[in-house]
Amino acid sequence: MTPERLRSSQAVRAVFATRRASASAVAVVHARRRSDARPSRVTVVAGKALGAAVTRNRAKRRLRAALRAVSVPPGMDLVVVARDGALTADFSVLCERLAAQLERLEAGR
Repeated sequence: MTPERLRSSQAVRAVFATRRASASAVAVVHARRRSDARPSRVTVVAGKALGAAVTRNRAKRRLRAALRAVSVPPGMDLVVVARDGALTADFSVLCERLAAQLERLEAGR
């Protein structure tokens, strides 16, 4: 199931307010469980510390592609914050790490 976009800043703040996150070298994934079983909503962000706009956009594109390749559990709002590893990691490694993070968040660890 392809995730939808998390668009409103209010929804993004609500995800950060839950304080559930999983970190790796490629990204920090913040999660908030919703009460419905609709497809998950996701937004990918990259701070200026990552580099220039071209670099930030490349990291976001790679993370979005990896999220399409892995199974995102339904009924969650996710905010994925890019890290330096998102630029240099092999795409298969990127997918594996994101899948592991989503699994940890789904299990509630």
